[in-house]
Amino acid sequence: MSMTRPHPDLWYPIAQLLAALRALLRATTPEAFAQIALDARAHLAALTALVRRYIHVLAADIILPPAQTRPPTERGRIRARTAHRYLFPLIETPARSKSAATGGEDPPQLQWALLMQAAARLAAVLANSAPHALRLARRFGTLTVPGLRDLPVPWHVIRRIGPVIDTLLIRLDAAARPQAWAGLDTS
Repeated sequence: MSMTRPHPDLWYPIAQLLAALRALLRATTPEAFAQIALDARAHLAALTALVRRYIHVLAADIILPPAQTRPPTERGRIRARTAHRYLFPLIETPARSKSAATGGEDPPQLQWALLMQAAARLAAVLANSAPHALRLARRFGTLTVPGLRDLPVPWHVIRRIGPVIDTLLIRLDAAARPQAWAGLDTS
């Protein structure tokens, strides 16, 4: 049974790149991770931006029924007060300063384990992106700031990733933020 994905022209390249990163991490021993750490983190940052933009494209396609106003119930009040920790943040936060990041000071074994975990989490989000897109579609009406930054990944990361990933990132950013790309000649 074949499962079709929304926007397969965008989904399949992201899935292939993510599978390649996961295969590279599985083939690398934690002790040898220091040799590929910078490139692996750069690819993970780019893939995170790709998945986030893919979810934004999916959310833009969702048409929600008008919101119904109901009196708040006790269960609703409890749910509103409870902070949810989602698998994947859909809104990009402002870029952190360099001093806030560890900068690769953790032992390679820990860096490898954290990157493996992040790549697995990203694969799970990509494999089941519909709930994330629905959650984002519900948030579109309440966002006070745009959900995506102008620069998806920092310049030093873009320098490390290949032109294929950069081109896909530009294509997804244009699809996720069409108003920002309106009037630009991208030919």
